[in-house]
Amino acid sequence: MNLQRRRQILSGILAIAGIGALIANQQPQTLAQLPESGYQAPSFTLQSISGREIKLAQFRGRPVMLNFFASWCPPCQAEAPDLVKMYDRYQGKIIFLGIDMTETDSPADVSAFMKKVGMTYPVLLDGMGKVARQYDVISIPTSFFINAQGKIVQRVEGAMNQQTLQTDLAQLSRPEVQT
Repeated sequence: MNLQRRRQILSGILAIAGIGALIANQQPQTLAQLPESGYQAPSFTLQSISGREIKLAQFRGRPVMLNFFASWCPPCQAEAPDLVKMYDRYQGKIIFLGIDMTETDSPADVSAFMKKVGMTYPVLLDGMGKVARQYDVISIPTSFFINAQGKIVQRVEGAMNQQTLQTDLAQLSRPEVQT
């Protein structure tokens, strides 16, 4: 066998081995790894700013809007007044939960921010960023709209204006989205 043919065979074997290694090392994606529309929302338990333990599972059967933010974040600050207005409009129909990225925020800063914008819905403290990692939050604000069965129906990265927020919340509150 000539040298060129041996190299071709060796290259082919290495390519097949490389593809096999990639396939073998690929982990099956689980619902927790896919915090996107159509997938089950990852469960979590966090402390609220008031010290209460809150679990996402306690809201099963009701639609939920999660909003990951930080008090120092300009787009979060711009979006907050519209979130407060929509909370007032949908209170009792949709659960609103703010999740502060407290890796870079203090509870005192969060409380001051809540007071400044009139935020009265529960704000949870993700001190170690564990929930943010579960939801693959890479920029803030990031919001998730979750139906009554716990399935994510919408993921929005970046600040939403009042019209976009109104549209997404109206869709989430529709009965057919709940099943």
